[in-house]
Amino acid sequence: MIVQLFAADLYAQNLEKIGKKDMVTLSGSMSLNSIFYDAYGFTPRRDPLTWFFNGSMTVNILDVALPFTYSYSNRNSTYTQPFNMQSCSPKYKWVQAHIGTTSLNYSPYTLGGHMFTGAGIEFTPNGFFIGGMYGRFRKAVEYDFLTSNDNDVSFRRMGYAFKAGYDLNGHSLYASYFHAQDELNSLTFVPAVLNLSPMENTAIALTGKTKIWKCVNMEAEFAISGLTQNMESQEETTDFNGWEKWLIRTRSTTEFFRSWKVSVGYSGKIFSINAIHEHVDPGYQTLGAYFFNNDLENYTLAPSVRLWKGKLNLAVNTGFQRNNLAGDRLSTTQRWVGSVNVSCNPNKKWMITASYSNFSSYTRNRPQADPFWTPSPADTLSFYQLSQQGNGMISYMFGEKRIKNTIALVSSYQVTGQQQSGDVLPQTNIVNGNLTWSLQWVKSKFAVTMIGNFNQSENATTVTQQFGPGVQCSKSLMKNRVRFSAGGVYNRSYTNSVLLNNVMSYRAQASYTPKVKNPKFGRPSFSANAVYVNKLPVVTGLQSAAELTVTVNAVYGF
Repeated sequence: MIVQLFAADLYAQNLEKIGKKDMVTLSGSMSLNSIFYDAYGFTPRRDPLTWFFNGSMTVNILDVALPFTYSYSNRNSTYTQPFNMQSCSPKYKWVQAHIGTTSLNYSPYTLGGHMFTGAGIEFTPNGFFIGGMYGRFRKAVEYDFLTSNDNDVSFRRMGYAFKAGYDLNGHSLYASYFHAQDELNSLTFVPAVLNLSPMENTAIALTGKTKIWKCVNMEAEFAISGLTQNMESQEETTDFNGWEKWLIRTRSTTEFFRSWKVSVGYSGKIFSINAIHEHVDPGYQTLGAYFFNNDLENYTLAPSVRLWKGKLNLAVNTGFQRNNLAGDRLSTTQRWVGSVNVSCNPNKKWMITASYSNFSSYTRNRPQADPFWTPSPADTLSFYQLSQQGNGMISYMFGEKRIKNTIALVSSYQVTGQQQSGDVLPQTNIVNGNLTWSLQWVKSKFAVTMIGNFNQSENATTVTQQFGPGVQCSKSLMKNRVRFSAGGVYNRSYTNSVLLNNVMSYRAQASYTPKVKNPKFGRPSFSANAVYVNKLPVVTGLQSAAELTVTVNAVYGF
């Protein structure tokens, strides 16, 4: 038995609910699952019997959620009781506070979801926003000679942030400010081999959006981050040339980075288009976020067309990305992504969809110069990777009111390939296709589906194919409270045009949801599912194999 306790967030308290009926609510569920398994012809992949019980309950007090979960099986059990209050966020009308260990998101370029222990407050009257926070982003962790905790050692880091702006009638403007720095005296000893230095960071961001002529939308965000890698480095004695110097005290290890993202979109009745440009300087970093993609530039264009009174839709999304903006890296990567989606519904009977995507990337690695050797241009490595995928679906519905028919064809095609320094590497082609014909008797709620499937995978040396027919039946009773379904599929498996196996797959399902007098006290449900797969080899020396999996499930929700 395993018992685990941990803390979890508590959501905003709504003080307006005091004294009302919904001041305290209770919800949850319990489920019992059993899995029976048997196999022959190969080593079983799981235990013959596995069962487990899951339970969850959430007590909500003034919109404060206190979740409890419990799981017990014939292998282990776990219990979670996150009542150790980690954060408290009381709210009254347009004022909300955040107290404890929590996170806030002012901007991905300044304060972007980093956990902190402290306090914050937000005022949101009539579309306006004014907020601020102060807290500890990292606690001091001393070096331990016994455990050599090199990766855990850190200075105590404190920080604060502000955000102000408004969002009214589709127009918004926000400004955010973030500052954090390590405390120099928070550690008594720092080994030189750790290469750990106290850091300081200030980042600001300005975000806005507007709407022109009710059909043109514009959004933009511009950010600057000043980062000092070592607060103990020498302070700059000469004036810093950049206008960003007012952000942070400049030292010999101080750098300033910029990033921006601009998008312009037009939306009309027939034609729409959206253009996006994003730029992030190499090395851009903010101590208010855990991870940040930098040294990149993206260009995206996404037009779409709606024709035939909306019955025909065409959407294109294409973009280009590159890195190594400063040109000082040993490798440069360029990516191009393009996709096309088409949907056509000429009437209620026909439905046609198709899509195509093309992802490619280009990487150019330059050899590193050596004082005793001058690299040749022939030593430069160019690597090109391509992945294409197409999907299509066409369906036709016909029949009378008492019997409905649907014929559908679904297919997909995928190609992946690589090219390195002019040499084309082996590629993989995958083709899938399914043809189905469904008949549904509306009054009796009985349905039959006939299936034909084809799958092929091809690489440089091997071609595998699998195809065959199948049938599926389903029946609903007692106003859909009882449902049954059963079916089987027969497939022939080939490798390099040689028949290896005949595979038979059978599946049966049943579910029951009883009617209850008062749903507020909960609703039970029961289900069972059985799958039997039998592989019959046709090649001498191969042994037949089969496996049976039966799953029984009972759920009670309240």
